Amino acid sequence: MAVAPITGMLRRTLILDLGIALGLGFVFGNAYWYGYHVPRTNMRDNFYKKLEEDRIAKRGA
Repeated sequence: MAVAPITGMLRRTLILDLGIALGLGFVFGNAYWYGYHVPRTNMRDNFYKKLEEDRIAKRGA
């Protein structure tokens, strides 16, 4: 045989591709969640909390 058979190439490639895809998905998912979603949610909650406090202060005073 002039060329040696390729063994395990598909398995190694599949494991590598899945590992990279899952790793990058996890990294970018966390970046979105903690870099965008959580701060925006906190800003929204703080806005409505302040709005409610102002409404109570105007009504109660």
